[in-house]
Amino acid sequence: MSEVRWRLKEFLAERNLTAYALSKEGGIHRLSTVYRITGSDAPTRVDLPTLAKVLDGLRKLTGEDVQIGDILEYLPDGK
Repeated sequence: MSEVRWRLKEFLAERNLTAYALSKEGGIHRLSTVYRITGSDAPTRVDLPTLAKVLDGLRKLTGEDVQIGDILEYLPDGK
C-alpha cells in the first residue's frame, strides 16, 4: 500500500536544528505539535495552517526555499 511519511525529523537532523527552534521560529505555540510530527508516532493529519507555520519556520531557520516535498515523502506501492 502506498503511503506518505514525514521527513521532518531527518530534515532537522541534516541541518542540526531542533524541534524547539522550529516551534519558536514558526510561531507554533504548542511545542508538542512539532515534537509529535518529528516523533516515531507522527500524526497522519495536520491542518494546513500548522503546515504553513512549519514551512515558514524552516525557511527562516535555514534561509532555504523549503517546500512540502522536503518534509513529506511519498512511497508508492512496493517501495
